Amino acid sequence: MLDAAAHLFAEQGVHKVSLRAIAAEADVDLSLIRRYIGRRAQLVSAVFDDLSDQLAVAVRDHPLAGQGHGTDTVMGKWVRLAAVLAISGEALTWRPGFNPVLAMARTLEEGYGLDAQASRLRAAQIVAAALGWRIFEDYLVVASELDAVPLDTLREELVHSARRLGATPWPSPPDPTPP
Repeated sequence: MLDAAAHLFAEQGVHKVSLRAIAAEADVDLSLIRRYIGRRAQLVSAVFDDLSDQLAVAVRDHPLAGQGHGTDTVMGKWVRLAAVLAISGEALTWRPGFNPVLAMARTLEEGYGLDAQASRLRAAQIVAAALGWRIFEDYLVVASELDAVPLDTLREELVHSARRLGATPWPSPPDPTPP
């Protein structure tokens, strides 16, 4: 049920998907959603928790890889649901152990030797950039007049920038001096 809901939420938008559509996608009786998960808000929360767990595992298992952009990726689904929750004023919370930001921080700590506080800060910055790019990608490409650059190239540059940021100690080195 959670996977079916995540898929439909990412493809159509959270507010456009009915519980009946989720039940049909999951091939379960509608009453099972209410019985095992609860109301719509509880379902959205459960899907976010599940996607957070999947994303944390993906970051842990593939520490320096980009996590994808499309609605078919865990990151793509997670970002879309996180954006809807944030815009609607819902708190982005999760149960302990379901935290992709801390999974990223552990990756930075182990992979680049950052201390715990620096790795948490850099992880938060990387996730913020990843969220922002994924939410506003269409606008950013047009507004910065990068239409001629292949989207895969721009996305790969985001991954490279995240790696460089992840390897940067905190406090940051001094700002470069302008020419």
